[in-house]
Amino acid sequence: MSLIRLTTALLLILCVRGMAQEKKGFTISGKIDGIGNTKVLLGSKPNGYSSLRVRYIDSCMSVNDHFTFKGHIDELDFYAIEVPGKSKDYVYFILGNNEIKITGSKDSIQRSIVTGSPQYDIYKRYMQEVYNPLVKEVDAYDPIIDSLRLAGDLDEAKRIHSEIIRPYERRIAANLYRFVEENPTGFAALYELNSFSIRLPVDSTKKYFSGLSEELKGSSMGKMLKYWLFEYPELIGERHSMFDLDMPDTANHVRELSEFRGKYVLLYFWASGSGPSLDELPEVKRIDNLYRSKGLQVLGISLDTKKDLWTQAIIKHNITWPDLSDLQGTDGILPTGLQITTLPARYLIGPGGNIILKKVSLPEIEKFLQRKLVN
Repeated sequence: MSLIRLTTALLLILCVRGMAQEKKGFTISGKIDGIGNTKVLLGSKPNGYSSLRVRYIDSCMSVNDHFTFKGHIDELDFYAIEVPGKSKDYVYFILGNNEIKITGSKDSIQRSIVTGSPQYDIYKRYMQEVYNPLVKEVDAYDPIIDSLRLAGDLDEAKRIHSEIIRPYERRIAANLYRFVEENPTGFAALYELNSFSIRLPVDSTKKYFSGLSEELKGSSMGKMLKYWLFEYPELIGERHSMFDLDMPDTANHVRELSEFRGKYVLLYFWASGSGPSLDELPEVKRIDNLYRSKGLQVLGISLDTKKDLWTQAIIKHNITWPDLSDLQGTDGILPTGLQITTLPARYLIGPGGNIILKKVSLPEIEKFLQRKLVN
C-alpha cells in the first residue's frame, strides 16, 4: 500500500472513531408567532410541576419569532419552553437527544404543536384520551362535597366520596397500571407511576415497577422510586435509624442527626418561598419554647435551592433552631426518600432515631409530646 493510501486510511479510521465518540445531542427548533425578538427559556417544568423542582438549563434570544436550542442531556425528562416577556404559559414535552420542532402562537403557547418526541406523543395521548376525561368527571363533585362540608353534613360528604369518588379513583389506577404495562420502555410510564405512587398500594406499585425496562429502573427517577418502594419502608419503625443521616448547615458544617440522639426530634421541612411554611413558624416556635427543656429538638430542613434566599429567611424570621439543607430542593436524598411534595412537612423522630409520626399536623405532634414529655 502506498504512503498516500495508508495515510488516507488512517485519517478515515480516526474520523470514524471521532464520530463514534461524539455524543449525540438534542436540537429544539421553534417558531412561536408574535414573540418577535425576545428571551426564550428552556427549563425542566413538567405538567403539574412543583415550583421547587423548576430549573432552567439554557436561554436564547428569538429572532423574528424563531429560536433554537442545542445541547446534550444524560437521560429523558420533562422540559418546557417559556417566553416570560410575552406570556405566562409554557409548552412542555419529553426531551431526549433528538430533534424536536415546536410551532405555536404567543396567545396560546400551551397549545403549541410539538413534533419529534415519540415519548411525548404517547404521554399526550394517554392524558387526553384516558386520564383527563375521568379526572374531569371527578372534579365535578368537588363543589358538591365542599358545600356539604361547609354546611356540616359530613356524613353525606363521606358517602359521596366512598360511593362515587372511590370507584373513579380505582378506574384511574387501573388505567395507569394498563398504561405502564403497555409501555415498559416509556419514560411517561415511569413518570406517571412515580407521580401516583404515594396514592397507590405499595405492592401494586412494586409489581408494575418491576415490569419496567432496566434502563428506566436505572434512571434517576427510577432509582428514586426504587428507593421509596424497597428502601423507604426501612425508615419506618425500629429497623432503620434516621440518625445515620447528615446534612450541611448555613456555615457549610456537616451536621449529623446522631448528635440529637436521646431527644425527640421534630423535623420541619420548609422553604423560604413557601407561604404556608412561613405562616406556621410562630406555632413551631411556640412548641419549641414549650418543649425544648423537656427533651424536644426542632430541626429545620430547608428545601431551598439558593443559599442566599435560605439564609436571609432564617435571619428575617429569627429561626434559632439548627437548620440544614443540601440545596437540592425536592431532589435531595431526604425529601426524595420521604416523598415530600408539599410544604410544610413534619416528622417526629424518636430518641432512638426511628420515625414515630410522619406527615402529621403540629397539633397531632403536640398531643403526642404532651403525653410523652409532660404527663
